[in-house]
Amino acid sequence: MVAAGVPDFQRLFESAPALYLVLNPDLRIVAVSDNYLRATMTERSAIVGRLLFDVYPDNPEDPAATGVANLRASLERVLSQRRSDSMAVQKYDIRRPEAEGGGFEERYWRPINSPVLN
Repeated sequence: MVAAGVPDFQRLFESAPALYLVLNPDLRIVAVSDNYLRATMTERSAIVGRLLFDVYPDNPEDPAATGVANLRASLERVLSQRRSDSMAVQKYDIRRPEAEGGGFEERYWRPINSPVLN
């Protein structure tokens, strides 16, 4: 419960217009915006608490997939250098829910990974 006059920061974060995913240093998902969930066809209850690359693996049908390796390298730079890392446009397919036919859907992203210190 939020006191009168105090912003509900969780609600503000979750309803932000941008796509946000928050990870802990072990790359476990701790928070996600509603628009990120829509863009990745996932549900908050199914991904929060899970490891990033368990939820979003490379497409096994694409032998040239580099999404996991490139994103992992960027996140490792953020952790070690404690500063933002902007990635080039990255092909990173996402899993479609079984109700939508399953398999993977081709997607392109331009992630900006930033540390939240303290």
